[in-house]
Amino acid sequence: MFGKGGLTMTNYLVSDLDHTLLNERGALSPVTQAAVAAVADRVMLASARHPGQMTVLIDQLGLTGPQVALNGALIFAGASGETLRAQPIDDRDAQAVVELVAERFGEVNFTWMDAAAWHVSFVDAAVEFDQCLVPVPLAMDGLKPAGALMLLMIVSDPGMFQTLGQLLKSAFPKLTISPAGDGYLTITAMGVDKGRAVDYLVSTGISRAKVVAVGDDENDLPLLNRAGHAAAVGNAASVVKQRAQVLLPTNEEDGVATLIKSWSSI
Repeated sequence: MFGKGGLTMTNYLVSDLDHTLLNERGALSPVTQAAVAAVADRVMLASARHPGQMTVLIDQLGLTGPQVALNGALIFAGASGETLRAQPIDDRDAQAVVELVAERFGEVNFTWMDAAAWHVSFVDAAVEFDQCLVPVPLAMDGLKPAGALMLLMIVSDPGMFQTLGQLLKSAFPKLTISPAGDGYLTITAMGVDKGRAVDYLVSTGISRAKVVAVGDDENDLPLLNRAGHAAAVGNAASVVKQRAQVLLPTNEEDGVATLIKSWSSI
């Protein structure tokens, strides 16, 4: 699938979750679940989700190795939840973002996450929706970030989303600001992105050339750029498809399972 030599049983898969490994209902299809579970010792999830929103999926897939949450700001052990690496945003930078957003976009629900909870300014429809899907502990101190691993704003209006993103990128060039799909705008510390998933695996002795990355959205690009092999599901954004070496079926068509089967049968 990746040219001469293809993939083999020694490859290590790093996959995004939403709209990539998961279907459009945010669930694992039986086909994908079975395919991933068969190679569970060589699978890492890399998501913008809070770790608490990943636990059920990790258990369903039988993953025990390192997993990546909050767009790379947190790497934790799948089996125990133990923090392996964490890179918070400087509190002064986080507070400066709060103040700018409050001044220019006062209606936006400013939120942030650490390993323990999701800290929100208020509970709106977006927070309620996420909590209905996979509840995590909530704290009502969104305007007072301290030790934040990721700042998160959910903006449904495309025009406002673009304007807010451009403003923050201009005002805070040293922070990592990434759209994560579905109106999610994420902010992490400088240099913190999903590419840290690959860097961590390499630090444990896994060859970069053996790492296969799969994604669908802009925040997956650092992951694809650092991996030895880059794939995109068929529903991926055009910029992700352009970067990928291989285009898979869509998430609804079990694209990641197709990739796994292409090497697990060798």
